[in-house]
Amino acid sequence: MASAAVQQVIALASQVSDHERRQVVDAIEPQESIADLADLWQAEIERRAARVRSGASTGSPAAEVFARVEAKLKQR
Repeated sequence: MASAAVQQVIALASQVSDHERRQVVDAIEPQESIADLADLWQAEIERRAARVRSGASTGSPAAEVFARVEAKLKQR
């Protein structure tokens, strides 16, 4: 169970706009974790690009990808 202070913060956060909530999160999020996340995404992008360049991953036509996503969304 969250402390009273945490519950109060959550209640207050629910009263502000999405933009303002993002500002709060950005203000309290440790900058090291943001940098770590950026590094992880960069490594993932490089890994995926290398697979495409080597021919190990050929991708799919956008129309097929969108059709699969639409079908999954309709199942919800």
